[in-house]
Amino acid sequence: MLSWAELEQAAPETAARGREVLDRFQFVFAGTLRRDGAPRVNPVEAYVIDGHLLVNMIPRSLKALDLLRDPRIYVHAPVSSKSGGPEFKLAGRATVLEDAALRTKLDDLFWEMIQWRPAPESHYFEILADRAAYVTYDDTGQTSLRWRSDREGEKRVHRPGI
Repeated sequence: MLSWAELEQAAPETAARGREVLDRFQFVFAGTLRRDGAPRVNPVEAYVIDGHLLVNMIPRSLKALDLLRDPRIYVHAPVSSKSGGPEFKLAGRATVLEDAALRTKLDDLFWEMIQWRPAPESHYFEILADRAAYVTYDDTGQTSLRWRSDREGEKRVHRPGI
C-alpha cells in the first residue's frame, strides 16, 4: 500500500491526472464494507496534504465505523459528463491517521475553505493505494491508465468503441 507521495513516484501520470480530478471536485465517493459484507457508498471530502490522501468523517458515522472494522476502501471521483469522464478510481486501505500535524493541517484547510472545524472525536483516515486508474473516453473508445502494486509501472490500455 502506497501513500499518495509514493503513488506519485510509482505511477506519475496516473497520480498527476488523478490529482487534477481530486483538486477539482474536492470529494470522492468512498465504498466501504458493511458488517454483513454488503457495500456502502458515501461522498466524503478528500484532500492531498503533504503527500497524503486524507479524509475526515463525522464521529461514529457508519462509513467511519465500517473502516475501523475493515479498512478496505474503494474511491471513485465524480464523473462530470456522461460523454467521457474522466474517471479516477483507487482501491486500497484507509488507515487511522495518528499524525497530529496532518490532522491539524486538514482541520486548517476546512477552516480556510468553509470556516468550520471537525469535532475533536471525528475520524481521520489516510487512504493508501493498492490500485489506481485514470480512464477517458472519446470517439475511438476507452483509454485506461492503470497501476497496481503487484506489478511495475503504469499500463495504458485502449479498448475500441462499438
